[in-house]
Amino acid sequence: MQVFLHLGFHKTGTSSAQMFLHENRALIWPRAALVLPGRIRAVEQAVFAHDYDRDATSLAAITAAMRAFLGTMTLGPNRRILISSENLLGPMPRGVTPAPYPDAAAILRALIAGFAHFDWPVQVTLYLSTRAQGPWVDSLWAHQVRKDQPIPFTEDLESFRARMNRVSQAEQLDIIRRNLAGVKLATQDLSGFDGLPFGAGQPFLDFLALTPEQRAAFQPVFRRNVSPPRAVTEALWALNRQGLGEAELAAAKQALLAEAMSEEDEA
Repeated sequence: MQVFLHLGFHKTGTSSAQMFLHENRALIWPRAALVLPGRIRAVEQAVFAHDYDRDATSLAAITAAMRAFLGTMTLGPNRRILISSENLLGPMPRGVTPAPYPDAAAILRALIAGFAHFDWPVQVTLYLSTRAQGPWVDSLWAHQVRKDQPIPFTEDLESFRARMNRVSQAEQLDIIRRNLAGVKLATQDLSGFDGLPFGAGQPFLDFLALTPEQRAAFQPVFRRNVSPPRAVTEALWALNRQGLGEAELAAAKQALLAEAMSEEDEA
């Protein structure tokens, strides 16, 4: 069995990749089982619980959750599996830990151990989409600014950059490589998607090893979940700092984003 496990990183075209997979699911299904975030929440929750506990028990819970999930699927030794969920690597980085994904290698080993559920050999390919450090950090900051949460995100961009750059995305990737030396790891930088026929969906089609004729039936998708212009993000950040109530702040943000979208449509 061959498994293609797409784990992020966050803000590296994962929404576009998942939209591609969803839109082309009818074509994928005869060739591979497809697992998108909505199907694998229990495993994501186990990963998030480990982010708090970080011990052998919480790692074992990740493996158990993965085994339980796989047990719900009808699979065979020749069936491929495509899994895409950036939350399987842990919460979106906020710069509060030394590395963006502080226990990534241990989490990945626990996830892979879940495939021991099967009585046949399983080859797992880890796929991590990446992005240049500067734009990646800025996009993470913009997401936190835009997000509705009980405690508004008020940290300025320069401070956030300083904390996020303690261990860069490239260094995080090297940590994963060193600690999972026997596991196949594929990467693709976000900047290269525009030059690929199917953009963020291309690595999945490459894994499926389709013929040109088979690929021709697939539909590309445009980029999804793109951050608003910097000026809009800065206006949202200013709103976060005004001390508004949660409901009032959420309404003010929605109005600002709606106005920005309207202006963009008219441009």
